[in-house]
Amino acid sequence: MPAVRVGSVVALVAVLGAGLPATAGPDRDVDVLFVGAHPDDEASSLSTFGRWRHDHQIRTGVATITLGEGGGNAVGPEEGPALGLLREGEERRAVGALGVTDVHNLDEPDLYYTVSAPLTEQAWKHDDVLAKLVRVVRQTRPEVVVTMDPSPAPGNHGNHQYATRLALEAYRRAADPAAFPEQIQREGLAPWSVRRVLSNAAGPEEEVRGPECEQRTTPPDSPGPQYYVHGLGGGINWEQRERIAEREYKTQGWVSRPDIPDDPAQIGCDHLTELANRAPHAPGARGADAPLLGALLPIPGGSPAEAPRGRGDTGVVAEQAPLPGVAEFQQWTEDAGFPLLRNQVPPVQTMPKLGAQDVRVVVHNYSAQPSSGSVEFVPPQGFEVSNSVQRFAGIAPGATEVLTFAVRSADPHMPTGTQGGDHPYTLITRTDDGATRESTAALELVPTTTIPQAEAPPVVDGEAGPQEYPGAPLDASALWEGDQCSAPDCAATARFSWHGDTLHALVDVVDDRQGTLLAPDDCKRHWRTDAVEITIDPKADSENTASTFKLAALPTTTTGTPCFARDADNHQGPGAETAPGVQLASKVREGGYTVELAIPLRALPGSVDPRQLGLNVLVYDSDTQDLTGQSRIGWSTWAGVQGDPYRWGRATLQDHPSEQPAPPPAPILPLDAASSVDSPQSIAQAARLATSLGSAPPAGDSAARITDARTQQGVVHTRLDVNGPGRAHLFVVDATNAVLADRQLDVDGHGERDVPIPIPAGTPAKVLVGFATPQGTTAASTAEVDS
Repeated sequence: MPAVRVGSVVALVAVLGAGLPATAGPDRDVDVLFVGAHPDDEASSLSTFGRWRHDHQIRTGVATITLGEGGGNAVGPEEGPALGLLREGEERRAVGALGVTDVHNLDEPDLYYTVSAPLTEQAWKHDDVLAKLVRVVRQTRPEVVVTMDPSPAPGNHGNHQYATRLALEAYRRAADPAAFPEQIQREGLAPWSVRRVLSNAAGPEEEVRGPECEQRTTPPDSPGPQYYVHGLGGGINWEQRERIAEREYKTQGWVSRPDIPDDPAQIGCDHLTELANRAPHAPGARGADAPLLGALLPIPGGSPAEAPRGRGDTGVVAEQAPLPGVAEFQQWTEDAGFPLLRNQVPPVQTMPKLGAQDVRVVVHNYSAQPSSGSVEFVPPQGFEVSNSVQRFAGIAPGATEVLTFAVRSADPHMPTGTQGGDHPYTLITRTDDGATRESTAALELVPTTTIPQAEAPPVVDGEAGPQEYPGAPLDASALWEGDQCSAPDCAATARFSWHGDTLHALVDVVDDRQGTLLAPDDCKRHWRTDAVEITIDPKADSENTASTFKLAALPTTTTGTPCFARDADNHQGPGAETAPGVQLASKVREGGYTVELAIPLRALPGSVDPRQLGLNVLVYDSDTQDLTGQSRIGWSTWAGVQGDPYRWGRATLQDHPSEQPAPPPAPILPLDAASSVDSPQSIAQAARLATSLGSAPPAGDSAARITDARTQQGVVHTRLDVNGPGRAHLFVVDATNAVLADRQLDVDGHGERDVPIPIPAGTPAKVLVGFATPQGTTAASTAEVDS
């Protein structure tokens, strides 16, 4: 059946909630709005969006917070804003294949891969980007929002986390007339209540296949109902249609993704979890329609909204203290009013192999009375706790007390990283009144090494000379992402030493097939080809990579010389500019290569603690010529480990003197964002929908707008009505919307002016104008070209 907008049938008001919508342009309205951080974030949900459109005429729109200018490029050298505009075009073509016509860009910077939501907030500025997203929600008036995962789960991109947080905050703020009142008073928008927010983050379930997936039930610890949508419906393989659409994301290396089989058992399922809800539910509903029942599709007979789930904590319980990023997320869930999301990240603590770690345990008193008792730390096999039972006394109701347990890794044969996995342990809380509670957490092991001093500085020539690297080699062959591989396809060892104020590294890689050679001036985004990355956390205390040093080296380029650059760290950019003094040499041989580096300690951000240095060796293996990687191996290996300093290995600089402690400098973040003012596709959409560009505040009477366009002797003469200072970008397009020519200019003053645009070839049909004021307000206008 077709979807029924809440205000379109009065009879549904009693079922779906009170209140008719405010007046809005019908072309803006969508039923479902996807909120993501980058072009392609919506890709994994396109099969479901296509199926909903086919079955119920559900109209879906997309809000993308960045244009992905910080990502890789598998089709050319473009980066920064130029890459962002390429990726916007890819996204519009991909979603358009499944019936999505409107993509609302928010024009925030895509800084780099990070697992930190706070670092993302630093780049995006919370209030500004939230106002943009609330504006999009009030303009498009969706009943359902689909977004990503707000939690700092291992490997979850910090941009994805923060985009989801903003989607949830917009769910509340868009309905509040006191939030961003200028949108109501000046822009003519009205408050809008989204009825349901769903997450498409499947985690380990993302590989579930077969039609039986739709019969899965919701686990008891879920923050809300969970739904599965099989990729086959109505005789149509929607996952294959999604796959065809995904191939539009050429810059991301997706063009060669294989077809999806027609066998229903091999067709995947989208997994959706409800994060917030104002609508009634259909208890036990399953299948493709279930996520929409009560919000977009009516429930026969109606149903009262389910009461929200809660932890229901009572009594006294001890829990492992969360990692800093998790603690920050938990605080956000309380502040933003989404407490059911608080415990989405299982507690873990990393510790060095055969080393010691203090594990902090928080005792919570959820009872109404002061409480005393003890906590027992029951370690996993291979670990020891010297003070395994500790007392707490007189914790007031609602209060906490922190206990610290000294834990030691005792098994020399226990593997580290993903090969060792999590090591669960139990905390048993016994109160003096006889009550007992248990909680579980896990320990994770990272590898350790001692880096010896070399008698003389190693010669940086791509090979290990006598006594240059006296320590034992590190095995850097463990897989952390991609296809499983081993020698002769991929394997690696690494050696380190230090001399004076310099850290020396030599990495030997076994690789039987060479990836794409990049030009020296394209020495960036190293994961596109064969590369070695050395990551250093100077004091092993960084919450994210913005206070670390990450250097990627390519063993060779199109000129036969190696190159290096820093990536996603305290100062990303070309090596010569961001890491002065670093020396690099390499030797490429049949079946592999060697990379040698000399890294001055002064190049690291802040002072170094020689007793505990965070260190990792990551090797990227590509066996193709399409600028895509297939396998990632390394020393300390976890999914997404390149962005997780707390999961890097630990190193000691043997006998190295301590430095005067100094904090790292403020990070230099790449914040040059693409602008919708420079996108003819965004300008055309904004003019059609009568919205601003980049979801910014509208320029209104301050805008420069086109009033006329005429062609004469190969020149299009446009008339601009200028109403103040700003930047205008004009595009001349033909009947197929292909750009024939463009011109940018700064304007000032008031009145009309002629802007000539020479046309080298083609027949002009329309002129598009994007405009931005110095205050950041924007506007779009178009005009047909008269002969």
